Amino acid sequence: MNEKLAILGGPKAVTIDSSEQWKRPIDEEKKIVCDLIERGELSGAGFGISKEFEEEFREYIGCEYCLTVDHGSTALASAYYAVGVGPGDEVITPVAGYIGSYAGALHMGARPVFCDIDPKTLLMDPEDVERKITKRTRAINIIHMGGQVCDMDALLDIAHRYGLAVVEDACHAAGAEWDGKKIGNVGDITCFSLQGINPSGKPVSGGEGGVTCTNNRELYERQLIYCHLHRVGVTEELTNPAYRIFDSEVLGLKYRAHPLALALAKVSLKTLPYRNRRMRENREKIFKALRGLPGVEPVRDYEKAKPGGFYGGFKVIYNPEELGGLPIEKFVKAMRAEGAPINARLVSSSGPGLEHLRPLFTRGFDLWNHNRGPLGGEWCGLPPFKGYKKGDFPVAERMVNRVITLPAYIDPKEGFLDQYIEAFRKVTSHIEL
Repeated sequence: MNEKLAILGGPKAVTIDSSEQWKRPIDEEKKIVCDLIERGELSGAGFGISKEFEEEFREYIGCEYCLTVDHGSTALASAYYAVGVGPGDEVITPVAGYIGSYAGALHMGARPVFCDIDPKTLLMDPEDVERKITKRTRAINIIHMGGQVCDMDALLDIAHRYGLAVVEDACHAAGAEWDGKKIGNVGDITCFSLQGINPSGKPVSGGEGGVTCTNNRELYERQLIYCHLHRVGVTEELTNPAYRIFDSEVLGLKYRAHPLALALAKVSLKTLPYRNRRMRENREKIFKALRGLPGVEPVRDYEKAKPGGFYGGFKVIYNPEELGGLPIEKFVKAMRAEGAPINARLVSSSGPGLEHLRPLFTRGFDLWNHNRGPLGGEWCGLPPFKGYKKGDFPVAERMVNRVITLPAYIDPKEGFLDQYIEAFRKVTSHIEL
């Protein structure tokens, strides 16, 4: 190709506006929200919109039990309580992850233990998960980052062999599947987020909110007593004799979701199958084209996995050695000059990029003062916290500057994706930058 790059004065490859054409059904959102306001349903759980959404989400996932809460992070906290995580325990979580995924366990007195990632999928590496197991390990925190599905067969096998609970963070991954089953109907207990608003928010969006799914009645009831104060009918739902001591205030925490958020999420759930189908079609079109180009390698999906969701975009591994050593910063700058939206980042959260390099985990922290907590000295059977450092996770640290992120589209303007792919072809064919 002889066409000059835009960064060197040539014409842009992308001339079509990349703005998303899919529009959320705002009129339907307004109607359902106004209905709640008119009938005064603005608080509470276990009835009305709360119960309706739980049932619809449960049917969509295919699980036995579904519970709504106020955030994805509190959904995870309730899940850790449900599986019995407590002081002195360890929870294994990926180093290319998110603090909200394990914060609930930390605040229960458990120590997060990080594992490395697979360089092809960028998801937690089952082999390193197994290496990190100790006698203190209580649970494995699986994170389906960016809507990509982890190796559930391998991870569930490890959990079964060592007697560990599996707490899945599927906050990015509503509608994702493993071996034909929706995530949320595969492991022990799975948590979703309702943060943001479509199309750029979590797959099912309601502003704020969270959902947990499980097929285990005991786990469901433990979540009820943990955080659903004054849920309508809560005492009637408790079948475990040990929980018959409770009245409707159960253990006193009120993590229930706001009805207005669930109203928006109810509308969002209706459009999720279409949005996920279009996302997968667009993703495969881009990835199929990129597989034939030097320097760019789409992340690998496991054979049984079907991605779901849009948050975090599409991940592509950048291999500078295939482009004459061209730094990723220059590649991204050249792509942007062509009019192609693109970013260089392994994880979408703010902070150091990798969890072990947070000051919280390099220095430790006296969580409850007086040298009490899992990130200080000896604690409930845990040895003193040593702190992490650069070099502890060689794969993730190598990949953190080798990943580019592409936007996830539902209905881009006609011709945009073709021009977007052309921008990749154009830049990868020129290594003289």
